[in-house]
Amino acid sequence: MIVLDNIHKHYGRVRANDGISLTLEPGRIYALVGENGAGKSTLMRVLAGHTRPTSGTLTMSGETLSHLTPALARKYGVGMLYQDPLDFPAMPVWENFQLGAPKRSKQEVIDVIGELSFRLDACFLPDEPVSSLTVGERQLLELLRLLDLGATTLILDEPTTGITPEQKQDLFNLLTKLAREDNHTIILVTHKLSEAYEMADAIFIMRQGRLVSTLTPPYDEKELVTLMFGEQADGEADELPSLDAGAPPRLTMTDTLFAGPKYSMGPMHFTAQPGECVGLAGLDGSGQELFLRGLCGLDRMPGGTIALDDSVFRANDFPALRRAGVQFVPADRLEMALFPALNLMEHITLAFPDKHDGLREFYDSQCVDCFNLRAHPDTQAKELSGGNQQRLLLSLMPDEAKLLLMEHPTRGLDAGSARQVWNHLMGRCRDGATLIFFSPDLDEVLEHAHRVIVFYDRAIAGIVDREHATMDVVGALMAGKPYAEVMEGAA
Repeated sequence: MIVLDNIHKHYGRVRANDGISLTLEPGRIYALVGENGAGKSTLMRVLAGHTRPTSGTLTMSGETLSHLTPALARKYGVGMLYQDPLDFPAMPVWENFQLGAPKRSKQEVIDVIGELSFRLDACFLPDEPVSSLTVGERQLLELLRLLDLGATTLILDEPTTGITPEQKQDLFNLLTKLAREDNHTIILVTHKLSEAYEMADAIFIMRQGRLVSTLTPPYDEKELVTLMFGEQADGEADELPSLDAGAPPRLTMTDTLFAGPKYSMGPMHFTAQPGECVGLAGLDGSGQELFLRGLCGLDRMPGGTIALDDSVFRANDFPALRRAGVQFVPADRLEMALFPALNLMEHITLAFPDKHDGLREFYDSQCVDCFNLRAHPDTQAKELSGGNQQRLLLSLMPDEAKLLLMEHPTRGLDAGSARQVWNHLMGRCRDGATLIFFSPDLDEVLEHAHRVIVFYDRAIAGIVDREHATMDVVGALMAGKPYAEVMEGAA
């Protein structure tokens, strides 16, 4: 049993945790929910030994402590899977897996990886560099490593981000088995309330640094949402903007080939209109990541052309495309988009050098008013919660961007914040921007797209308009069923 008693964590005047007390029992699955900035991640970092509380105590196996270190947390069997994996991208899979474990041969490590991977229906090539894995695959690898290290209290921060529905079900089955049969304690930090309803024996609700309630089944969704968001719970989402059928295309792809480090795809033909929202759907590694990275110039374009309005590009040069109005928002925020050691104001200064004279006022309007980024301007990016990192990243997009390319646009955001982001993006599209986005949440893709491009086996399996883009149709295409057969069945 683990007992947290009156935990406080203050950052100057900010009370990230304000007197939290809770008890965690073996053999149970808990969900920790709350809006962004509620203090969930801070509390879990205290339990994992990565953050020292300002005051309060932790009782671990009957021993009362003022704080934990990572080594001490590991001794008591606590392991945390972070939203942004803590790994070494340049190192191969097997070396990352071996970190912190007793000395053993490479073959022994490979055998353990294979055994644990089988339980999650995952597949890892031991010598493959971690940098070539998706965010979801890196999270799965880190989870397997924690299990190998003997963690009996598992903290999982948004564990289903970037994994397939099949892998999600395998993960939930494994977590249920660990709790019910092996007496592990499981803590899910999630914004997906459906996952909390499905898995949790109890739901802890945090708001503004405090634990406001603990719910047990049967759960009342309206009560939970009200406890999380208060008066903001009843906000409405904006509708998709109408398209001008006679407008010239914003994006035209002709015989376009993209080549990444692991595979290539094409030739492809596609056009998108100004104001259009195009969703991408597919299992991890099916091609949607390469599609976005090729369009922004991060991966090679060995053949074909890209036309943006009246400008034709025979080479997808990243700086040239960026100057032409292409903006890319990656899923891996700290690795690819933000500077971990720079504070919020320094990010704004770099992104908007022309706003130097009225920088603080611009910060308030761009970050606070538009995206509700409630953090001190001197806060470093690495100190932000995952949701606030996403808010910062979105606030760095210039208003004049013509083509927005986004991986996981609401990754790590609570329901209220996600609605706010989508309303902002819908406003961008009404002003003429074109949005192409990928989300592992298929419901999000279907809700916010005029059309859906479905990928299968590193190729476009079909392009489905909004009228026909149902869960059954898109899911069948994602599974590899022929387009003509699927559409005939949907008619």
